[in-house]
Amino acid sequence: MTNHRFVARRPLLAFLVLLLARSASAQTATLLSIDDFVRDWQISKRFTLAVARVMPAASYDFKATPEEMTFGEQMYHLSSSLFVTFNRISGESPTYTAPPTTITKEIMLDWIDKSFDYVIRVLPKLTDTQLTETKFPVNFDGRPGPDINGRDMMMNMFIHVAHHRAQCEVYLRLKGITPPIYTF
Repeated sequence: MTNHRFVARRPLLAFLVLLLARSASAQTATLLSIDDFVRDWQISKRFTLAVARVMPAASYDFKATPEEMTFGEQMYHLSSSLFVTFNRISGESPTYTAPPTTITKEIMLDWIDKSFDYVIRVLPKLTDTQLTETKFPVNFDGRPGPDINGRDMMMNMFIHVAHHRAQCEVYLRLKGITPPIYTF
């Protein structure tokens, strides 16, 4: 009889041991460190450049439909938005003389390189005040507004790059070109 009572209580004992072990090993969850986020931007830069490099120069004016931007315009848009947005958050001026007036493969590779280098340079310098007090008006469906802060916009820009780079990968496929293997 004593053996039967022990067997019946074994699941309860196991549950309590697991519960105690879990709470003893639980740590406070932290968000991504700035060093990790800089590393993610470095990886994003390499991948974006890889996508831009594989499209032939003669196809930088290709677009999937008349309403869309060309491949080169997609790359210009994602790069330029990095300069504009991170300048608003950081207050640090980008290091370029003027935006490109023509879109060629060679110019876009340089522009992409400079825009990501700018982000990677200013990101570690951002203060909590810059990330919380810089305001951006938003009018995105499903996004509460009327404003978001610099931290939210910084994350939005990371997603924005991925969105336009992914569109460029579709353009590559439409041209019969295999995109670079996704890395992250």
